[in-house]
Amino acid sequence: MVIADAGPLIGLARIGCLDLLRALFGGVTITAVVAAEIGIDAEPDVCADRRPGASAIAKAREAGWLSIVEPTAVPDVEPLNPGVDSGERTTIALALHWQAAGAQVLVIVDDRCGRAEARSRRLPIIGTAALLVVAKQQQLIPACAPLMAALREEGNYLSDGLVAAVLAEVDEA
Repeated sequence: MVIADAGPLIGLARIGCLDLLRALFGGVTITAVVAAEIGIDAEPDVCADRRPGASAIAKAREAGWLSIVEPTAVPDVEPLNPGVDSGERTTIALALHWQAAGAQVLVIVDDRCGRAEARSRRLPIIGTAALLVVAKQQQLIPACAPLMAALREEGNYLSDGLVAAVLAEVDEA
């Protein structure tokens, strides 16, 4: 089961690469809290569309490969890290809930605090940059460099070290 936080979805949607998630994983789940952060509602036909990427993400839901889980279905967890936001908290809670039920889980999260929280709870994680590496390795995209640049242009923080590591990993350095 793949559970995503808002940041990676928004970033990929803004650069026109949201469908990479469907190609890589088949389906992705988000919590209702994450849906609200993105600007889509728990109701299928409601999209605030005021936030960048919201329309593309709402279309993924309509297509059936992005699903939303209501918070009542997920036990809450108290974050160990005070920097964890409510979207990350509910994403981690859902992953822990499914993991406890025996499911294999993967958490898609970019924020440093959210990643640290997931790691401290022994949850497997992947970020947007690593998703691009996997997409290139699976020949879903021709190159990572232009997409990394586009993410930066859209306001995603990617350190120079991360960009260099990604480009070296995919022989684009």
